[in-house]
Amino acid sequence: MTEQEIRVAKSLGRSLAQARLGQHLTQEQVAEHLGVEQETISRFERGATFPSIPRLLSLGELYGVSIDALIRGSSTRPLDLSQDMTEKISRLSQEDRAWVYNWMNQLCDRLTLKPDLESR
Repeated sequence: MTEQEIRVAKSLGRSLAQARLGQHLTQEQVAEHLGVEQETISRFERGATFPSIPRLLSLGELYGVSIDALIRGSSTRPLDLSQDMTEKISRLSQEDRAWVYNWMNQLCDRLTLKPDLESR
């Protein structure tokens, strides 16, 4: 694997592990559900191997997340982060979305000001 492929595999692996843990599943439970060995799930999550597209679809379905979300999972690109947050926020009630929006604005404003305060 190239260096970029290794980074992508590790990123996808972290995302898969986070999604699995978010559903309170063990690697053994996921392996049993998919009809594979536990080591296969471990290799996916370590980034040692890429899951096939059909396997990725099955994992996303099991974890209740889109393939898009799994692939974006641990990206730090602003667009990926905003798309991930949009997907999560869309599942909330209108009242909760408003609360999260206001909270995020306040948090971002505060963090944006932080360097200015430290330089004094």
